[in-house]
Amino acid sequence: MKRLLTSVAMAALLTAAPAMAQDKTVLQFWDNQQTESGLSDYQRAAVERFEAENPDVTVNVTTIPYPEYQQRLLTAVQGGNAPDIATLDQIWVAAFAAAGAVEDLSEEAAAAGLTKDKFFPGAWDSASYEGGLYGIPFNVDVWQFSFYNAALLQEAGVDPASLATWDGLKAAAEAVTDRAAGRFGVGLFGHEGEDTVVVMNSFVFSNGGSVLGEDGSCALDEPAAIEALTYLQSLVPYAPQGILNASSGDMRQLFLNGSLAIEFWPALEQPTLQKSAIDWGFVNGTAPEGKTPVGTYGGWNLAIFSASPNKDAAMRFAEFLTREDVNGDVVDLVPANTKAAAAFLAANREGPDEIMAHLENARPRPLSPRYLEVADIEVRLAQDVYSGEDVAAAAKKACDAIDALN
Repeated sequence: MKRLLTSVAMAALLTAAPAMAQDKTVLQFWDNQQTESGLSDYQRAAVERFEAENPDVTVNVTTIPYPEYQQRLLTAVQGGNAPDIATLDQIWVAAFAAAGAVEDLSEEAAAAGLTKDKFFPGAWDSASYEGGLYGIPFNVDVWQFSFYNAALLQEAGVDPASLATWDGLKAAAEAVTDRAAGRFGVGLFGHEGEDTVVVMNSFVFSNGGSVLGEDGSCALDEPAAIEALTYLQSLVPYAPQGILNASSGDMRQLFLNGSLAIEFWPALEQPTLQKSAIDWGFVNGTAPEGKTPVGTYGGWNLAIFSASPNKDAAMRFAEFLTREDVNGDVVDLVPANTKAAAAFLAANREGPDEIMAHLENARPRPLSPRYLEVADIEVRLAQDVYSGEDVAAAAKKACDAIDALN
């Protein structure tokens, strides 16, 4: 009888083993492609580490180039094939939330101990929409830091610290500019790209203005925004020609060849500058005297899709990726977890304390389901301003167009 019971028990274990294997959760994770080959070594190592800590879960990672990413996600949602969890650009969150495509994670985040105080405030706000939390902040950066060529400023007798104020930046740009010699004070750009929008927004924010008011109506025609746009227009004489077709990448080339003294970038530019021969530095944006510069956030949030059958495992994965000891190893920008960010910046960036301060103070772009249309209107506004149009009239035209979206 004992042998019979042993045989039956062994048979039960053998037949149960395949069933247990079938019960293993397969998590579909989509991410913006970070390398030419797709998945970076850091991402791969993080997935392996998560699977080791969570042996009941397998993570399948799909990486997609940025230009295709949003449309691929939309197509997957519409076709009922959305991933369990994905990184969403901050500017997409409101649209996916309004469509009911992603989950409100307010309760899950609180239960996991993922609270606003663990992340940069503006990054947390970028995932918040109409009282809900539709993502967990993953990585961030801020536009803009005012990077400068120290040799060009020294030659012109400019104190780099003066770039932190509007008056100081304009005076420095004027002192450096020598068009006959092909040297320019400040790199303005107004092409059809998000870099045009975020830099313009940072000047508006730094003067106490907004793009949208609390009721969702356009605020770009209010005095604080008008003043900021007028200031940007005043910098045009000290910038290279072709502003309307220029991008931040074009300005990078001029900066690296020594013909541009001051440029507006996020902290992401530092690795490129560190490899260059330029003696460079930076200040945290630019604001009127007596005001604190306020940057514009960029970055990504981790969203869990409403159709996912694996929401618990997806939340575990989001919690893992944003953990203090993990977040810095899996991002190509700056970790959104503030403790992870402090360690990451100390190891990888010049002026880590200054960057931390600017990140703490930055604001997200408008939390609108129609953000992409708002951004297109802002690009046209920037082009009108840089073309020399009357600023108030250009702002009113932009606000009329934005308000017509509602």
